[in-house]
Amino acid sequence: MSMIVFRYLHFLGMAFWIGSAVGVTIAAAAPTQRESGIAQSLRKVTLRVTTPSMLVAFAGGFGMLIPNFTEIYAKAGWMHAKLTLLILLAGATGVLTGKLRRWAQGEEVKAKTFGRLAWVMGILGVLIVTFAVFKPFA
Repeated sequence: MSMIVFRYLHFLGMAFWIGSAVGVTIAAAAPTQRESGIAQSLRKVTLRVTTPSMLVAFAGGFGMLIPNFTEIYAKAGWMHAKLTLLILLAGATGVLTGKLRRWAQGEEVKAKTFGRLAWVMGILGVLIVTFAVFKPFA
């Protein structure tokens, strides 16, 4: 596959991954009647959109990274920072999935938890895009 296909997959995956994850956390943090039906619906979105989008983003990113690793990325500090933030974002996605699973099973999960998670995921997304665009400490 050509590099443009991997880039397209990476951008598309990142947009859907971060967008759906932040959207789900904002919806889960909304001060409404906390019903398990809402939790199950949000969990379905996470399992059907967020997680597959994360995998597409990683596949596209690694498709660009691996062929050019030694020439371009092995010496780029911004890429190391970006990959570290991506691991944190993937972990936050796992936390989101776990919290939604617990809520859907009837356990009490504070709305404030989802609000904080939305901020964390949004900030990580902005930092990742900033590193990718501006390539600081190159």
